[in-house]
Amino acid sequence: MNTLSRRQFLKLASGIGLGIAIAPRKLEAASTATLNQVWQQANQTPLLFDVTEYGTLSVADYPEPKIRSDVYAIDADWNESPATLALAAESCIPLSWFAADLHREAIEQKLESISESVHELLGCPDATQKIMSNIRKTCGDSDCPEVVEEWLGNLNHAEFDSVVHDIDRWLAAEPNWTHECEYFEAWADGQRAALNFFRGIDLDSISGINIDIVEGEHPGSTYYAAELAMDPEEANAIAAHEGIPLRFRRIL
Repeated sequence: MNTLSRRQFLKLASGIGLGIAIAPRKLEAASTATLNQVWQQANQTPLLFDVTEYGTLSVADYPEPKIRSDVYAIDADWNESPATLALAAESCIPLSWFAADLHREAIEQKLESISESVHELLGCPDATQKIMSNIRKTCGDSDCPEVVEEWLGNLNHAEFDSVVHDIDRWLAAEPNWTHECEYFEAWADGQRAALNFFRGIDLDSISGINIDIVEGEHPGSTYYAAELAMDPEEANAIAAHEGIPLRFRRIL
């Protein structure tokens, strides 16, 4: 394995659990001698992957996500202002869905309050309904992301605090594993972390350890994974012989 691929390998591996004595950001400028030292250290505690009976790879002992904040990389300052909140919703599609629901609820609450006042003023249901229909058209479509993002960006103080509270609860809740999973971050679980790792290295440089990258088994498939296309024991023997800090273990 050449120096460049070692550098990339160590940068990616350190981000998913390979303990090394140098910060990932310092690896970029590390000398060849330093890289060799870190490489030797990494081989003492190789990065371990679990292998299913179908060959699907996952980073071993990777913390499994439980709530939405585990699977979405939303900027830490998302709740500092309406503007940062709007940017957060733009960057995370499931959050934008939830924000659309909040917008829809807010519109309905306002319309209900206005409707009562208009009806008291006019005393005519037909006239009230016509006026409310015109008002509804000015509120914007909750299914339009631009409308929702503009609404978020213009929340007053009380509205902003309420929306932040709702989103905090949303982030602390379990995601909808079926409908949201394709939007999880690359590191969200062990299988995604393994896929992200092997996508990032030169697979031709790992000396005969056969890894396949599966980008969906068929059109519309949500199965994306790195797969070990050989016997785990054989792969381990190659990794040990070549001094590559990778190991594989079978799981049921």
